[in-house]
This record gives sequence, C-alpha cells and structure tokens, in this order.
Amino acid sequence: MGKKSEERIARKAQKLLQFEKSKEKQLEKVHNLERPKIVVNVDDTKQPHIAPSVNENVTNTPKAAKDGSRYGELVTWCITGADKEGKWSWHEPREWSNEEWDNDIAPSFQEFARKTWAEIDHLSSGSSHKMHHDQDVASLIKEARRRWRKLGLEQFDTAFRFRLGGTKRAWGYIVQAHFFLVWWERHHKLYPVNK
Repeated sequence: MGKKSEERIARKAQKLLQFEKSKEKQLEKVHNLERPKIVVNVDDTKQPHIAPSVNENVTNTPKAAKDGSRYGELVTWCITGADKEGKWSWHEPREWSNEEWDNDIAPSFQEFARKTWAEIDHLSSGSSHKMHHDQDVASLIKEARRRWRKLGLEQFDTAFRFRLGGTKRAWGYIVQAHFFLVWWERHHKLYPVNK
C-alpha cells in the first residue's frame, strides 16, 4: 500500500471516530431531556398559565405517566390550536369574547389545572353522567366533523369535552396529559342530544 492510501484510510478512520464521539454527545443530550420543547407563536393577549417554568413562547408537552395513562397527571392546557375563525351555521361565533374568557373559560380551566385527570374523570352531574369525557368525533354533527378535518385533526378519532355549566362546552383533544382547546361552544349544538 502506498503512502496516499494509508493517509486516506487514516483520515477516514479519524472522521469515523469524530462522528461516533459527536453521536454519543447528541444521544446523551436527547436522553437527558425531560420534556420536548415546541415553539409556539400565539397572538392572543390573554394566555392561560401552563406551568411555572414555561415562558410565553414555549409550551412543554407533558410526560405521560409511566404506565402510559394520563390519569395520574395534572391537567395542563393551552389554546394554541383554538379554532376562532368564523361562525357555525346557526350563527354562533367560534371566537369567545373577553367576558366569556374572564368569566367562563379561564376560571374553569384554572380549576381543572388543580386536578388530576382521574379527578376530572370522576366528576359527575346531578343525573350521574360524567361532566367531562371523551367523545367520538364521528358522533358530532356533520359540520363539526368537516371542520375537524379542515383543521387537520383527523388523526384524533376522539375529542374531549369539558362541561363548563349549563349548555357551555369546551371541545378539544388530548396529547398525553395536555388538553388543546379547539372550540368554545355556548349552546351544546356540536353533539346532538335527544331531549
């Protein structure tokens, strides 16, 4: 073997060694992360408090419980995926007012954030029905199903619905133990109920 061939082999070996060292460092960084960070651009002036360690431009995705269940975790939530454009066919605006935010939405979710998902699951109405529960998207009205797909949420077959009193509902989806609020509803029309 010539001198150039030996030098080329030595360079390749050195590059491979450097690559393996950098790979180990990168893997170490990834394994030491507690929660992935997602950069979010939110233009709302009022934001829910998600966690004490989060600044206004970053949302932490919560870890699932070791058994994969959210029920041992506290409720966390955000409005980063909220659908506030336009109106429903019955002329109800999708966007909430400042008064609705201050009186209905924010106080309710601040209370939910003090509870675990198991505690939320055990809350029931006077008629023994669960107040807050999963809801198959297929059971929603056709307009809501189309809107869900338009928002790119078809990967979620199930929505989650919080009852905020009377006919007021907050609809969204859950990733691990984090609730993403999508719709604020005032008159319980997204899910047909036989009276």
